[in-house]
Amino acid sequence: MISTLKLSDIISKWRDALQASQPIQNFCSSQYNKAPSIFVGINGKNPPTENDCPLIILYPGSKSEGLELQEYTYNLTVGWTILQAAATVTNNVTEFRGVAECDTLGQLIYQELAQLSPDNPISVVNYNIEPVAYFPRFPGRMDIIIKITSINGYNINF
Repeated sequence: MISTLKLSDIISKWRDALQASQPIQNFCSSQYNKAPSIFVGINGKNPPTENDCPLIILYPGSKSEGLELQEYTYNLTVGWTILQAAATVTNNVTEFRGVAECDTLGQLIYQELAQLSPDNPISVVNYNIEPVAYFPRFPGRMDIIIKITSINGYNINF
């Protein structure tokens, strides 16, 4: 029997955890007066709009499994976007609030996902915020890698 784990199972677990996360709900409610919109994939021809912000998008990604591998690798992506046009200017320094707010939401997402599966923790996170191209939208993205030691004949529990 080949051990395998569906990407959609990981994404479903993440979706449910993010939707139930009190810190994420509290942050979004206090900053934007609404809960985040959560998408599992998106329609590229009709993408989310500013009205959907704050938003979190889960992308299934890719995986490497097989009998010859000692370690299975799962690559998934989480994106998020907040809408914030406010800026403050102090002593010739302009600071856009969206940068910090986007980072705060990203950190809350990361912390929620990192504690979900202690037996198979997140191995690598490549984390990025784009504060320029989409103003007043501030998008962030995490490319997440989970590595699981394979044991032939056993189910992978995530």
